[in-house]
Amino acid sequence: MTTPPPSVASIDGAKTLPQLIGMRVDRHGWRPAMTFVADDGETKEWTYAELWDQATAVARGLPTKTESAPRAILLFPPGLDFLAAFLGCQIAGWVPVPTCYPKPKSQMPRLDSAAMDCAPAAILTDGATLDALDADKLCAAAQTIPRLAVDRLTNDKYLDPNSLDIDPKSLALLQYTSGSTSEPKGVMVRHESMIANLEAIRQGFGIDWNDDEATDVDTGVFWLPHFHDMGLIGGLLEPLYVGGHTIAMSPRAFLQRPIRWLQYMSDYRAAISGAPNFAYQLCVDRISPEQIDALDLSHWRIAFSGAEPILPRTLRDFSTRFSAVGFSDRAFYPCYGLAEATLLAAGGHGPSQPNVLSVHRESLGQGIADIVNVHTQTPNDGDLKTKSAASQATQQLVCCGFPANETELLIIDPATNNILDEDSVGEIWLRGSSVSSGYWNKPEENESRFGATTSDGRTGFCRTGDLGFLHDRQLFVTGRSKDVVILRGRNHFPQDIEATIDEVIGAQGGKSAAFAVAGPKSESLAVIAEVPRRFDDTNLPELAKQIRRAIIETHEVDPRHVCLVRQATVPLTSSGKVQRNRCRELFDKGDIKFKYRYDRASATDGSPIPLPAIPESATEKDHDFVTAQIEGWMSQWLVARANVPEKEIDLDKPFAEYGLDSMTAVELSGETEDWSGVELTPVVAWNYPTVSKLSDFLATSLLGMEETAADSDDEIDSLLDELAGLSDDEIDHALSDE
Repeated sequence: MTTPPPSVASIDGAKTLPQLIGMRVDRHGWRPAMTFVADDGETKEWTYAELWDQATAVARGLPTKTESAPRAILLFPPGLDFLAAFLGCQIAGWVPVPTCYPKPKSQMPRLDSAAMDCAPAAILTDGATLDALDADKLCAAAQTIPRLAVDRLTNDKYLDPNSLDIDPKSLALLQYTSGSTSEPKGVMVRHESMIANLEAIRQGFGIDWNDDEATDVDTGVFWLPHFHDMGLIGGLLEPLYVGGHTIAMSPRAFLQRPIRWLQYMSDYRAAISGAPNFAYQLCVDRISPEQIDALDLSHWRIAFSGAEPILPRTLRDFSTRFSAVGFSDRAFYPCYGLAEATLLAAGGHGPSQPNVLSVHRESLGQGIADIVNVHTQTPNDGDLKTKSAASQATQQLVCCGFPANETELLIIDPATNNILDEDSVGEIWLRGSSVSSGYWNKPEENESRFGATTSDGRTGFCRTGDLGFLHDRQLFVTGRSKDVVILRGRNHFPQDIEATIDEVIGAQGGKSAAFAVAGPKSESLAVIAEVPRRFDDTNLPELAKQIRRAIIETHEVDPRHVCLVRQATVPLTSSGKVQRNRCRELFDKGDIKFKYRYDRASATDGSPIPLPAIPESATEKDHDFVTAQIEGWMSQWLVARANVPEKEIDLDKPFAEYGLDSMTAVELSGETEDWSGVELTPVVAWNYPTVSKLSDFLATSLLGMEETAADSDDEIDSLLDELAGLSDDEIDHALSDE
């Protein structure tokens, strides 16, 4: 590694993130910048000096530029190399384009859609990914461009950060919105907008600059994918901006064992972390009391939540569950953000107890927030239960705070562009230094979405498509005027899901609609499909199953409701467009007449399922008994966790046929490993794909009986197409957000 000269630079003059990080190298290059904890617990750490050295190597290893601001696709598994590639591109005047990690030997639609849109000049990745990359699976725009393994580059000369000449108005990043591959949108984030938003986050969180020589600096733990705006800006770049230390882990590691997130928060005495609402709920549902006892969360100072609807019940349950080990509900930081605003658009002045309003649900639909009650902290269920029929029809909304630093936020009547008063529901409009200049290569949409003008002549606003209101100058988000369905922090474009349904039904079918509905603990997916006019009704259950299977395989989400209806049932506009909001209203009221309806069973209880009763002194003669105990536990898990109807449980039925999405599959393997101590590798899952076979294998392993398992490359490759053989990109797709 090269060594910087012994000068001391000031960070005050840095106008871009690479300049700022480079100056930190002069000031405290010895300080840890990022530590990555692999799924097996092995750690790899870079100091600020080592990060700068690796990023410089990338900058010098990039091909010679043939155009201004060429784009580079970043194709990395979770780890340190992504960060070096990201900063290296910026140092060299290239524009990094993060994308999801590919599933080996499979098509890469999200990478292809981004590549076809932005015409990249190179693909950056690590050596292992490069060696496994099948060029034939790439689109034409990505097939012939140079591919570079950044971990095989070396640097022999120190780069003085003061020598960098980066225009703050130039592009720092193309952040592609996730969910739809048919209409990719690359948000153009400029260096000045990135710096402005990083500063807004610092001020909003109440973080001090970590610029002194002390070794005790702010530490954060993050697992969100690096191509997710919250994972990238909030998880990776913000700690570097303030001079802190990031502990990173893979999304798969968290989903498999949620305890890992909190364990690393405890082990590293971390002060900052955050995630979408579903992650906090997953911790409540999947972490047992025994696991909690070993934690110390007293250092957790900022627990931000955003990217999807924030549920008061989740915040309350999380703080209640983990208060015994030091977590305080005063650490919560509910916030509102989107990639079009770089990340943070609204949040509190530091963390605090969540502020919750109870409003009449019906009034929101009429454009008014009729407030029933105000809570200075997350309310208990009993706080809201009265004998009043009106109060039973309330909705609890979590406050998302004030507009972020240098951000102007208005609530607008989208029909008239009039600015609305407090407690009036309208579209959220944003303007300020953090707001993007628009989408790559989308001039017409940019003019309408990023150049919006109010009725009194104020212009240059970004229309978010989200609905909300201001109360005491603070933002409450009520829903989305756009049709995007957000499930587990990931965007799903309904037109994509509807196209999948149409492929299943065929040309003789009618219209279909996909929309979000209230689930037991978060929003769920519902679909309505018009069947052919002369369709045999006895085949409707099988058709619903085919639709469900296709949606799971294509979009990695399991619909909770599948309604098959007669043609001309789905409401349309005068121009023939599906009225998805109207579909949701009719569904909620029970006013849809269906020919057949499938409803996925609700989980009965989120608490840990009692573990199999295995005798401490069990021997080989107890094999059948232990196997039966494990079979019973696994069957209960499928009913309670995966929402499989009890009557459909078959010990010899392959897991793949239960229609589990990738997140649920990882949870099953993680919980099984937790109590059994037996590692469920992809090969194991391939060889034992049913409840009976896997239970027999686990019993054999627990009792110390001999067992062999083939581990050929062919089996591993095949497994990657099956339920338990999940690549990181499948897990990450379950988390991405616009």
